Amino acid sequence: MPAVSALRRRVPALPGRLGALLLALALTAAEAAAGPVDLYEQRQAYREALDALTAGRRADFQRARAALSDYALAPYLDYYAVRTRLATLSDADMQAFQQAHGDLPAADILHYRWLKHLGSRREWQRLLGNFRPTGDAELNCYRLRAMLAGGRREEAFAEVPALWTVGHSQPKACDPLFEAWIDAGGLTEGRAWERLQLALADGERRLARYLLRFFDGPLKRWADALHAVHVDPAQAARPGAFPEDGPQARVVIAHGLQRLAPRDPAAALAAWRRLQDTHAFPDDQARAVGEALLLAAARSGEFPRPRPADVSPAFAEGMAQAALEAENWPELLHWVEQLPADSRQSLRWQYWLARALDRTQLGSERARLTYENLAAERNYYGFLAAENLGRPIRLNGAPGGQDPAVLARLSARADLRRALELYAVGDLINARREWYALLPKLDAREHYHAALLARDAGWVAQSIHIANQGELRDSLDLRFPVAYADLFQQVSHATTVPKPFLLAVARQESAFDPRARSPVNARGLMQLMHPTASHVASRIGIGTPTTTDLYDPGVNVSLGGHHLAGLLSRYGNRRPLAAAAYNAGEGRVDRWIRARQGQSMDVWIETIPFGETRNYVKNVLAFTQVYGQLLDQPVPMLDAHESVVRP
Repeated sequence: MPAVSALRRRVPALPGRLGALLLALALTAAEAAAGPVDLYEQRQAYREALDALTAGRRADFQRARAALSDYALAPYLDYYAVRTRLATLSDADMQAFQQAHGDLPAADILHYRWLKHLGSRREWQRLLGNFRPTGDAELNCYRLRAMLAGGRREEAFAEVPALWTVGHSQPKACDPLFEAWIDAGGLTEGRAWERLQLALADGERRLARYLLRFFDGPLKRWADALHAVHVDPAQAARPGAFPEDGPQARVVIAHGLQRLAPRDPAAALAAWRRLQDTHAFPDDQARAVGEALLLAAARSGEFPRPRPADVSPAFAEGMAQAALEAENWPELLHWVEQLPADSRQSLRWQYWLARALDRTQLGSERARLTYENLAAERNYYGFLAAENLGRPIRLNGAPGGQDPAVLARLSARADLRRALELYAVGDLINARREWYALLPKLDAREHYHAALLARDAGWVAQSIHIANQGELRDSLDLRFPVAYADLFQQVSHATTVPKPFLLAVARQESAFDPRARSPVNARGLMQLMHPTASHVASRIGIGTPTTTDLYDPGVNVSLGGHHLAGLLSRYGNRRPLAAAAYNAGEGRVDRWIRARQGQSMDVWIETIPFGETRNYVKNVLAFTQVYGQLLDQPVPMLDAHESVVRP
């Protein structure tokens, strides 16, 4: 069995057309004179210094720090040195660090971390003496506890209600503050009732159960009832469950019926008709319940007659979505027209307006004009519209052009040099912090050149991120790089997966970051989970990869390409279904296909239950179009065999 090592393809340290220019411009005069080899040696010395610090070899660390005094990341050695001794740090030490390196984005984070350490040790005077305004709930709870400890009771308690009355749990550091406030009589049943409603609205059932302990008066019955109908909405529809009228009874009934409507529309409607005669629901509650009932019926295929007027924007959009799922084109046309102007003019709803016009008024001039306007856009819906018109897509790219003077000016910036060096040594968190702090200081021309420098330092993902913003969205050379071109060509040839489709998946998955790792441990350029990679490796007859192997571009793209090839084979070479399965898994996609066999593919995509997967498929299809044009390998947006959903 061939070894995984046969697939490996190492990433050069500084690839790209601007590699030499970056080295010439981004270094200090001393570094440039010494040459790039010394820069690589400095990076290694920097890593060794951090290793010494971690191991507690302070003397070795101090010697390395002195030797690296002219290195761009010398301030980060000071940062990590201070961070390792927060427990013993004096106020003067922190002030000295802030004075020397306050321009580092990490400096504020370090300061707040230190304040939290002071709070956890109850060093209240020091905390207040060094406090900076912040929206961080944990720090503000420590601040108020410090004020309590200093005798400023009334002042501290005045701020507690805003911290307590939220729909989510607050940090544990807030518990002693809340307990003191409650013991002092600050909490009323009315405030607990308010927070209970917020918690249930946010789906925080555990918090809601906890809040029930604060009811021992007239609202206890209603708090218990509200929690009960949230868990079991059918209780709200039981005859005689809530016979008396009152504001709390109405809240309970309205909440329960809105939750019951999608589960049992008939029972919810019958209860609503009965309860409207005995309870004086205010207009906002009546409208919310009524719209929930009508929307539930529409999702079951029963659209209301007569159609209601003066509806909420959310209801109009929900009805349009229900009509779309049912491919009920007259209903879709009506409800798109009821959307607020800004929603109605969005590319999404303009496309579906054109589709509805096309289906209800065959040959409609308005449909054609709407498609015409959309087809001018470089967007998923614009590409669909162009295909409906039988026209090629428009990329509308605008080449940026390189200006050596701008490159030189940017490369002299300490913050940009730090960002690139942090990326080079693998400190991606601080590298991104430097970029996010840097970008607001740059104009559009500088943004473009900063993205060039990031790309040609090998940080393609950051280059894409920069170019995706504002005035650079037409810079297709930055937004859609043909990274690892030879590798993707080889894998495309080996798997028969079209190269534009492979590139589009990698662009969506990782933005071509070979080091990318998701919160669920998908890794590398194609964001492979280790079990998936192992299964694919076994299927194609190579050894099982390690998790480290998945960061190797050659291994990752090869396995990802074979995985995509398997999905395309499974789903009849229908790219939208394969892309959906790559993101959400075959099991889910199989269920979605069974539920909507025979549906138009563009409708199926628009109604995928998972928002992440829905946007993923749209992006992959749109990116495939872009790469098809850039590579002179144009492909249909939806081929004839992809127009309808089949198993």
